Amino acid sequence: MGMLFLGKPGISLTGFMFTGKSSVGKTLAGMLDLRFVDLDDSISAAAGMSIEKIFTEQGEEGFRALEREALGRVLETPGRIIATGGGVVIDPLNRELLRQKSCVIWLTARPETILERFNHSQGRPRPLLAVADPRERIVRLLEEREAFYRECDFSVPTDGCSVADICAGIMEKFA
Repeated sequence: MGMLFLGKPGISLTGFMFTGKSSVGKTLAGMLDLRFVDLDDSISAAAGMSIEKIFTEQGEEGFRALEREALGRVLETPGRIIATGGGVVIDPLNRELLRQKSCVIWLTARPETILERFNHSQGRPRPLLAVADPRERIVRLLEEREAFYRECDFSVPTDGCSVADICAGIMEKFA
């Protein structure tokens, strides 16, 4: 069956937006010679539209339904590193699927770090942070999700760390 990570056939990276899930996932996949999957890309491809458009047309509830379907699909193939969306953990079915089929790693960052990364981001729009006070939204969402993130197999802080440092911290857990 290939490599096992804490007894599971793949790795899923979770955590809030701007904690490095995609960057770390790509690098880690290269280090371990595994396939990288960005769950948001899988959702967009299946829906035929951007995440932002899904939120606009179907709302967060519609997005979460598509997310659940995409997660089930990508977890069917072992030996992958999956970067999940930050809110994937709010659905108990998602948490159960992740626990069953992958080693789940929570990438953490302080609200100030997340806000700074958001303010300097040039990538994909973040509908949940398109508000008057994104810092307040970050703090509130982190508080709402923290108990779910704590269910992960382990956590790795990303504040002030390079992608290489974060990957090294993850690899230490498997040594």
